[in-house]
Amino acid sequence: MKLYNKILISVIVGLVMVPAGMRAQERIVEGKVVAFGNIPLNNVEVRVLRSEKKTFTDSLGIFSISCSDRDKLRINASGFNDVKLKVRKIDRPLVELAYSNQKSSFSAAVNSGHISEDTLQAAIDNYLKENQKDYSVYTNIYQLIDTEIFDVNVNGQRITTRKISSITQGQQVLLVVDGMVVDDISFVSPLNVASVRFVDGAQAAKYGSLASNGAIEITTKK
Repeated sequence: MKLYNKILISVIVGLVMVPAGMRAQERIVEGKVVAFGNIPLNNVEVRVLRSEKKTFTDSLGIFSISCSDRDKLRINASGFNDVKLKVRKIDRPLVELAYSNQKSSFSAAVNSGHISEDTLQAAIDNYLKENQKDYSVYTNIYQLIDTEIFDVNVNGQRITTRKISSITQGQQVLLVVDGMVVDDISFVSPLNVASVRFVDGAQAAKYGSLASNGAIEITTKK
């Protein structure tokens, strides 16, 4: 019995006297959240995934939060795509969130207090002017997609996936215009197209099972 007590005491002491270097190190992580390159975002949620501790950015986009080197941060703002960061080796991160560019994104970002309406509209206008591709060379939307999007095949008005799968290959993809699911895109003029892309997997999950074969997302000029 005495031997058992000695062993138990030794184990307890060993657990208590863990070297400081082996413990998760708490530290203050400071950073700044921006969009469109340099525009600060206010009231953005910064959450520590493991502990659920959270804070919010101020009007300059600055945040400060205490967490472990082993933690991950989730940066979340309405109207923008989320970002996850590993805390380890991060000092003063500059986090840029991409504008999600869905139908509800503009009002969501403004109503959540992340950015003013005038600032967001000006940023979108400038961004589109700098990055917008000219699709006016195409006679119709199907010719545009057939040329620009590698992941699909276009046969008349039928658009199917090229994904190498016995289940999905040759199946029709979902069509989305300005965030709305549609059955027909023939009404979309290449002159009015701001961007077009194919998404599948996790990126298409927001559309549910309808996008099991992927989706063509078309954004028109505002």
